[in-house]
Formats: sequence, structure tokens, C-alpha cells
Amino acid sequence: MICLRSRLPFAVVSALSASLLAGLGVGCTNHTESFTGSVPPGAGLTCNSTRSAGDANEVRSALAGAPAGTCVVLTAASYAGPFDVPAGVALVAQNGARATVTGGTAQIAAISLGQGSQLANIAVVDAPGVGVAIRAASALVHGVIVSGSKSAAVAVLCKEATTPGCATGAVTLTDVTLTKSGLGLWVAGAHVVMTRGSSDNHSGTSLSSAAGVIAQDGAQLDLDGVLVEKNQGAGILIDGAQTKASIKKTIVNENGERGIWAQRVSGTLEAPAVRIEECLMTKNKIVGVGSVEARGIIIVGGKVVETVAAPLVTNLASTEQVGDGVGLFASSDIKLDGVTIESNARAAGIIDGGDKGPLLGGIIIVGGTVAVGTSGLKFVVQNAKGADVQIPEADRSVTDKALGVSAPKLALPPVL
Repeated sequence: MICLRSRLPFAVVSALSASLLAGLGVGCTNHTESFTGSVPPGAGLTCNSTRSAGDANEVRSALAGAPAGTCVVLTAASYAGPFDVPAGVALVAQNGARATVTGGTAQIAAISLGQGSQLANIAVVDAPGVGVAIRAASALVHGVIVSGSKSAAVAVLCKEATTPGCATGAVTLTDVTLTKSGLGLWVAGAHVVMTRGSSDNHSGTSLSSAAGVIAQDGAQLDLDGVLVEKNQGAGILIDGAQTKASIKKTIVNENGERGIWAQRVSGTLEAPAVRIEECLMTKNKIVGVGSVEARGIIIVGGKVVETVAAPLVTNLASTEQVGDGVGLFASSDIKLDGVTIESNARAAGIIDGGDKGPLLGGIIIVGGTVAVGTSGLKFVVQNAKGADVQIPEADRSVTDKALGVSAPKLALPPVL
């Protein structure tokens, strides 16, 4: 029997042979192995005991009997799931290796994480439904790749009625790659912090699929240094009166149904519901950043550039090429502070109150650069009686006739 009473770095522990790992923690107490070598500071995996698993049956056996604080280490290259990781337990691959997990069903995720559980250095491939499901207020996912899931690559679903702490806990994703699935990151009711990593190349046929990131139902979404690109749907979709988002140093690039789109959010410019800071929104179709019935959006620094026009049936009952840097529709308000807006296909921006009454919000532009694209249009303001429009005259354009707009509330996946 071998018990480690000192704190060993992850690289040392996971380089041990499978037979030695199998002996760690069996009958041992009062020892800790700190798996900090391959995770960000402050987010290390801490194990009170360690169990190795060389095949799927060993994984299930180890997980089923594991108390909180156990790390189950995958020593083989591939495993057939699904796996259910209990509260407080970690499922990890050896340092320097990545274990692949397949399996699950349309209703059961390939890997499910419980409250406070952890997942590291694993690839989840071709799940028939969700790749990684987290129904918890807190969890840690690090260095994970999810590809080919028919539904969401990662779904974080939390309801306060059944899981207390949804608003105060946090599910942390660091250096996570979500790719080529039906939907990337889907967050409902939970607080998710995603640092670095990416969500890209998602596609699907349902009305609510193919987005890079969706936050809804009172979620708190924090993105920092994330790449969201080349998704068939929206890059980032934020929905709901209680939903909040902070997006920093993130690239939103070449998405097919708008770059960042906020709908039905409720904040103020003093306490914004959505804050976008030092981000690059480039080459997205239809609109770079837009909102409908959304109050309290602030964009600080960064760029909204090269929005691509796409043919849409507009409110004028005609098909038009729509490709605007910023789109503000139907009782929305937004402040742009030091933002560069240039080279967008149709207009730098459009503010339209729609046909259901005056726009009750408005737009404020402070500093920054507003430059025309090939159309020669800067910010166009129309159907905006009563709006608070604070745009320098040099950044405004007047058209002979109203521009056609398409500002639907995008469909959301149903939360079960």
C-alpha cells in the first residue's frame, strides 16, 4: 500500500504507472495529491484519493463508489460511456495524454457532472445527444474537447428550485474546445465562466441550433478570451429579462446568423445587462452586434467590422441585402464607448423602432471611429420617435427611403 502524504504536482502523479495509480488511495487516509500542474492558478484539481481505470467498467465502478475528493484517472486511450460523475468527484486523463469518451444517447449525455465535480484533459466525441451535461451550481471543466455532439457540446442547466445556489455558484470552463456539434455552449439559469477556449463550426437544422453560445433563463455568462466563430447560427445569443453577460477580449468571427445578439434582456446603462469589452466582431452575417427589446447594453473598445450582407425578407415585404455593423431594434438601448465600426456591408449601424410604437431606448456613441463601407452609410436612424439618440452628426447618414430590417427574436432550445 502506498500513501502520498505530500502534495505532488499533477505531472508527477499522472506519470506513475497504472498499477501504482491503482494502489493510491485504497485504504489510505489523510493524504492529498494536488493536480495543479495543468490547470490555471486557483482552479487546481485536489484529490484526497486517486483511482485508476483502464476500461469503461472500471470507470463506472470507480465513480459509483467514489466519495467526494476522489480523482478517477483514465489510463487508456478510449472509453465507451456514458459516465455519471458524482458530486465532488473528478474524472481526469493522465497528464500529457487525452482520453477519448464516446457513447450516451439522445437523452443521456456522454458525461454528466454533479455538484462540485470536475473534468479534465478528456475528449468527448460524437455523442448522440449532449456531450457534457452539468446540472449543478458549480463544477470545473478544464482542457476538454467536445466534438460531433448531435445536441449541445456542453449544456449547463441549473434551476434554483431543484439546485440551490445557481445564482451564487459558478461553473468554470478553462481552455475548453467545443466544435462541430449541433450547438456549442448552452447555459440556462447557471453562472458560467469560460476563459480562453473556443466554440466553433456548429451546424444543425432546428430553429434553435447551430449557435456558438446561448445564455437564457436568468443565466450569468462570463466570457474572457474566447473564440466564437464559423457557426451556422448566431455567434452568441443572450435572452431573457434576468439573463446577464460579460464578454471580454473575445473574437466573434464569421457567424451565419448575427455575431452577438441580445433579446428581451433588462438592464440600464448604469447597471448593464450585457457588457462587451475589447472584443472583435468581424465578418459576421446580417449584423455584427444587435438587439431587439433589450435594455442596458454597453460596448467598450474593440471593433465591429466587415459585417457580411445576406439576403433577408424584411419588414418592407421585400428581400434586401442586410449587413449592418450595429442593429438596434424595438425598445432597445445601447452605449458605444471608443468602438471602431468600419467596413460593414450596408450601414455602420441602424436604429429602428419598428411599427409597434416609438423606440423607448436609444443609442449613445462616445469617441471611437465610425466609417462607411461600400454603401457609404454610417448610422441610419428611422422610426425612432421619442428615442434618445446621441450620435455625432458626422457619424449619421440620411437615406431617401427607409432601410428594410429583419429583427426577429431568435428561437431558443427548450429547457427540460
